Amino acid sequence: MKTRLMFLVFLLLVVSFGLGLARQAQQGSNSCGFAVQGEPAHPTVTGPDDLVPLVYVVEQPDSPIEVVSVDLTGMWLSVANEQTTVKDCAKYQIRNRSDRTVQKSEIMLMLSTAGGAGGGSGALTSSSLAPGQTVEVKSCNGGGHGSAKGNYVRLLVYVQSVDFGECFYRPSVRIPRSLRVQPVL
Repeated sequence: MKTRLMFLVFLLLVVSFGLGLARQAQQGSNSCGFAVQGEPAHPTVTGPDDLVPLVYVVEQPDSPIEVVSVDLTGMWLSVANEQTTVKDCAKYQIRNRSDRTVQKSEIMLMLSTAGGAGGGSGALTSSSLAPGQTVEVKSCNGGGHGSAKGNYVRLLVYVQSVDFGECFYRPSVRIPRSLRVQPVL
């Protein structure tokens, strides 16, 4: 009985230690050596009434850059007969959540469909971004055509890449299955 009790105590200590290491690795360990600070923002989306419900800002808890807001004023999207036509203009408010200065970053607006077809455009920051700093990034990339199985589309917004100067980081992209899209990332 005493041996079993000692074994259970030992097992509990090992599991607790392992969970602590896993939590620590999840919070701040990465190859670029930055730590993400604070809680993520709850992004706001504005724009044409028919587009706003189609927008999903992708959760990226490991990203040093976060999307604070998306403004799609000036953008339009037509979906008919399983075909899309889009003119993508967007403004993003982004914030550096890391403890390091970011040299460049790219924000993506991706048209995703149930069939996996779609297109997207990126917005690049033009100057470095200090820890905690917020900046507006604009993108207006003309337009395009594509297919949309069942006329089903979603607009995904996410951080594509972050450049620290000596290190390039690509954040995770977590897209819920409930969106029913096959993103082409």
